[in-house]
Amino acid sequence: MKSSDAQQGAGYWYPPGGADASAPPADRGATGVDVLNALRAYRTLENDLRRRLSRQLSVNETDLSALRYLLSVWQREEGASPKELALALGISSASTTLVIDRLERAGFIRRRRHPVDRRAVIIEPGEKATEEFRAAFDVEKRGVLVAADRLTDAETETVTRFLRSMEQALTDAVEQADRPPEP
Repeated sequence: MKSSDAQQGAGYWYPPGGADASAPPADRGATGVDVLNALRAYRTLENDLRRRLSRQLSVNETDLSALRYLLSVWQREEGASPKELALALGISSASTTLVIDRLERAGFIRRRRHPVDRRAVIIEPGEKATEEFRAAFDVEKRGVLVAADRLTDAETETVTRFLRSMEQALTDAVEQADRPPEP
């Protein structure tokens, strides 16, 4: 981020100021604020798509997150336990049971006994998971893969490094917020 960004209060929630603020970023030179605003715009569209998918599949957003997680597990040809799903979603076991019940009633998943430990349950794809669910997610997957494939090797490295540093910055901020105040 350039020092001019800091002078604008980081400008993250506002358009960049200054004499040339009305000029397109290409004419004035992109700033760190432009990157953060682009990232925010992408996240907004991604959230809109998630809400649209929730409506299309007639599930709530927690159920949709569960389906996304389960699809990634199933693509690796693995099974998922309710406990693993709870950890992935960051919800209680009771809430996980409710999610699983709703998704099972809707036909997206089914439960089966673990082949070795008969007390354990494995969650596997239901009838709708292979049709409606995968088709709905393919729309998003195709679009973002095309955009990512357009990057050069150098751009890919830069974007990946930036996103990893953003991930670390957020992790650090959460850890700092979770620390008890020093006396």
